[in-house]
Amino acid sequence: MPLLRLLIIYVVAVVIVASGVIWAIFKFDLLPFENAASTEGPSSAIQPIALKEPGTAPKKARSAAQRPAAGRAAQFSTLPAHDLTGRRFETSPLPLSLPLDCQPGIDCWVFNFVDADPGKGRADFACGRMSYDTHKGTDIAVSDTGRLSEMIPVRAAAAGTVLGVRDGMEDINIKRIGRAAVKGKECGNGVRIDHGGGWHTQYCHMKRGSVSVKSGDLVRSGDRIGAVGLSGLTEFPHVHLTVEKNGKVVDPFVGLSGGDKCEIGRAPLWRRDVLEKLRYLSAIPYHVGFSDRLPKADEIRAGAFNANALSATSASLVFWAEIAGLRPDDAVSMRFFGPDGALLAEKAEKMTKHRIRIWWAIGKKSKNGWPPGAYRGEVTILRQTPAGPREARREARLDVF
Repeated sequence: MPLLRLLIIYVVAVVIVASGVIWAIFKFDLLPFENAASTEGPSSAIQPIALKEPGTAPKKARSAAQRPAAGRAAQFSTLPAHDLTGRRFETSPLPLSLPLDCQPGIDCWVFNFVDADPGKGRADFACGRMSYDTHKGTDIAVSDTGRLSEMIPVRAAAAGTVLGVRDGMEDINIKRIGRAAVKGKECGNGVRIDHGGGWHTQYCHMKRGSVSVKSGDLVRSGDRIGAVGLSGLTEFPHVHLTVEKNGKVVDPFVGLSGGDKCEIGRAPLWRRDVLEKLRYLSAIPYHVGFSDRLPKADEIRAGAFNANALSATSASLVFWAEIAGLRPDDAVSMRFFGPDGALLAEKAEKMTKHRIRIWWAIGKKSKNGWPPGAYRGEVTILRQTPAGPREARREARLDVF
């Protein structure tokens, strides 16, 4: 009997330990990741013409910011919210490196921050609205799904031990398959890392087949663990990074020590060099381009219209732009010019509410074709701030031949 009792106790202990390990490995699926409403729905406007919208198969292409096409980013500016000059921070208890192999503010951007509103609303640490209710991480995104073919590396933000992984989920916009299809697997293809001392990081929405680590692996800061993707509960290609201390979410821009309202914390987790690059930006004209017809938002976000040259026989010329981080009273304008400098189309509007992302397009039709040459589009956002008016803008060029 004593032997049988010991055997029963041993089996129960093994089951308990195994259950604990399984819980730890898949714990990241219990966190609410990527709300389908995070983009707030695209707001579109076409002036002065209405164009037909036939379907077009998305083409794989590099983003405008990445391609060396002449004039695509002749001018590109955003509105930084914080000047780090002279700021001294306390030592980070978990110095974090950049988790995505990209150039922040140039070809990748933070679209969603940790939700700082304890209630049912949404707020980011900088007193903006670039978040959504219960969002527990930082979303660093690229411009369009056309970039998924580049296998942009996702990297460990700090050294540690891989606690759990998932791979094999399809890269597909949640709008197409519905939330029920990823229930219990909202993180998509992901990796969870234990950094010791109660610290964990979690990386979500990676590309299928890209996860390059397994449970138990030791990783260093900067090691490749996967590639940016579109898996799980998400609408756009990005990496979602959650940071936890003893199971509690920590905003890496604020840290454990807190800080002044609307400001970076006294001890942010990001390394100083990363914080300099990954500054809070809003009014971001991050994705612009041209098409020969009125595109759909899904086509733009699939990278279907990243070409910078069109035929002179095109029935229409359209300039489009995606903008992130707009606030009430931001004055947004778009203008499209011909090779002789003549204004072909324009649109202007003042925002009435916070918008995480919108897309606009303006264009013109022609029955007789277009004069060859360099056409130019520009999008401008003017914001009134305590320090005076600030402007974000982007220009792009279209070669017509």
